[in-house]
Amino acid sequence: MVVLLDTAGAGAGAGNIHINIQKQQQQHCFRYLDARRVITIDEDAIQNGAVCWDISKEKLNQVYQEEYNAAGMGMDMDMNMKNDNNNGIHTIMHFVITGYVASNTHGVATTLQRDGSDYSAAIMGRLLESCNITIWTDVDGVLSADPRRVPDSYILPEVSFTEAMELAYFGAKVIHPKTMQPAIMAHPQIPIYIRNTFNSSFRGSRIFTSSTTHTDKEKCVCGFSSIENMAIVNVEGSGMVGVKGVARRLFGTLEGMGVNVVLISQASSE
Repeated sequence: MVVLLDTAGAGAGAGNIHINIQKQQQQHCFRYLDARRVITIDEDAIQNGAVCWDISKEKLNQVYQEEYNAAGMGMDMDMNMKNDNNNGIHTIMHFVITGYVASNTHGVATTLQRDGSDYSAAIMGRLLESCNITIWTDVDGVLSADPRRVPDSYILPEVSFTEAMELAYFGAKVIHPKTMQPAIMAHPQIPIYIRNTFNSSFRGSRIFTSSTTHTDKEKCVCGFSSIENMAIVNVEGSGMVGVKGVARRLFGTLEGMGVNVVLISQASSE
């Protein structure tokens, strides 16, 4: 079990949380874990940094060993459960892990940028080979449309990874596309649940490989999303006919101005 705390400024020397609960011959040991000890990113790889999965996995195994030794239990590196032969009690290790923070390949503390806490959960979910990842937020799940514009919008019980990324790219704010990357890259892929902290009994939305739009013809449209403050630029004229490099010059100019092109439509080639 992993519980993520959004504590970007948590000190590396914060104390451990060690709670023992005995139930049906099981002892649960909870330990605080600073994510900077595990999650490692290469800040030079891409703009927001790329996760160094092999290094992070190695660090996680090392942390398991250190925490089990600190708890005086010792462990099998392939398991997170230790059987105490002296009393027959199974000891299970749980981590309470910080979100948003990480370390770079030089060992310097850094952040995971926008939506870094959700991204932390997805990263740890893949590293721990979890059966699912749950993102707790302030809405009941992924909505079929913006409720401010569509009062009759409703919660989608199932959404595919592709649909969720498209909705997020075109304005939906529930989950960032990069949060889904670790779950998609995992083998097997890991489902993501979006649930409401203030309505914990509600199932929420499941984001996985398929959805109801793939099986129910009456629900072939997943949802609607919108982006504000958009502009259309129409470039036309007889002087463009047969002239090479017009598109390159246009998009080069937009790039230089920091403009993101969302959609391109072209009637014919240059």
